Amino acid sequence: MLKILFISLYVLSLSVSIKNSSYAESSISEKDIVLIFQRSLQYWNINYDTLDENKSGAACIPWQDLDKKFIEKGIFTALGFGFSLYDLKIAKKASLEGCERMRKANKIENSCECEMILYNNDILIELK
Repeated sequence: MLKILFISLYVLSLSVSIKNSSYAESSISEKDIVLIFQRSLQYWNINYDTLDENKSGAACIPWQDLDKKFIEKGIFTALGFGFSLYDLKIAKKASLEGCERMRKANKIENSCECEMILYNNDILIELK
């Protein structure tokens, strides 16, 4: 009886581990969003790391399209960023306004949402 209980617990534990690992492979992290943001800026020959302090960045994130392929190679179509900004409040305003302008110019209002990604090196993005 004890042997059967042990085997049942082992199988249950194994199935939970398999489910959790497949979830981890298909989920997106805050760091993934940051890497996509930095890659998107690089497309425009902008290196976030070399911008002056009090820098910030926002991107229009197509949440429904974020899959493994997008994480590996995709870029955000609309971005906003700033540097040498007075504080977080102004940094958010500058980045989000830039992102919204680019979002409207590219006519992608219905396919993504502008979200704050970074302030200096602090990750601000909230996953959906």
